[in-house]
Amino acid sequence: MKLMLRGKTIEDEPTADAIFKILGDKHSRKILESLIESPKSAFDISKECKISSALAYRKLKILQKYDLIQLLTSVIVDGRKYAVYKSKAHPIMVLLNHKHPSQTIVFDTENLVNCLGCSSLNCGVYYDDRYNGVRSICYSCGANWPES
Repeated sequence: MKLMLRGKTIEDEPTADAIFKILGDKHSRKILESLIESPKSAFDISKECKISSALAYRKLKILQKYDLIQLLTSVIVDGRKYAVYKSKAHPIMVLLNHKHPSQTIVFDTENLVNCLGCSSLNCGVYYDDRYNGVRSICYSCGANWPES
């Protein structure tokens, strides 16, 4: 099994385990989903995700430790200082049955590829040494193109 975060494989097993644990936590997932759209303060996150401020801060600290979010700036509103967080977690890919481990996957959210077979967005672009060129693969249905 491979875990890819922002196009990079997480090789360190304890880090990968921690990220899987984070993704298994419903509050952490809600926070990540909330931050994908736009940066937010912990207060805004706690309101949107319907969790306490203490829980929001605790989850944000863990997410920041594993580089899934970043602290953008501190905003001063009404004389109070607020940290604003932004997601760094997309895309995250879990490859359970990666058929060709020698392939180097270059996955970029700016260049999402729709599968030609099943129209899924669960696709990646990689350089394949065997074909000496760039190819796409669908991790949902297994389609590979351009066809050889």
